[in-house]
Amino acid sequence: MNEIKEQLNELKIEDYIWIIFIFVSIVAIVSDHFERNWLLTKNKKDYHTYKTINVTLLTISFLVYFYFVLLSYKKYKQTAHKRSVKELFFSEVNLFAASLFLIGGLLNIYTEVKSNVGDADIFL
Repeated sequence: MNEIKEQLNELKIEDYIWIIFIFVSIVAIVSDHFERNWLLTKNKKDYHTYKTINVTLLTISFLVYFYFVLLSYKKYKQTAHKRSVKELFFSEVNLFAASLFLIGGLLNIYTEVKSNVGDADIFL
């Protein structure tokens, strides 16, 4: 029964995470507006606004990825000795995938912070 309570609590946290992602998506659209303005006008204020928004959104995403890595690791450690080989394999794959998202998020933050006006069209 305690395990079910814990899973329900994790699902409740995930509900909040989905709400955060809805917010992130809306703010990303706002960021695109500022980026579009910067591309058309080369206004430095628009450039800095969209870069700041992007770094903030990527940081929020990184924290969410970090939560999922911790959750995957916790589940892996709690049940590693109770699982079949197949279940253990999928648990390891899940932890690996969550870790890759975390690394990807960190690399995205690094790229966003280190790119500047001179190389802002690096991805075009």
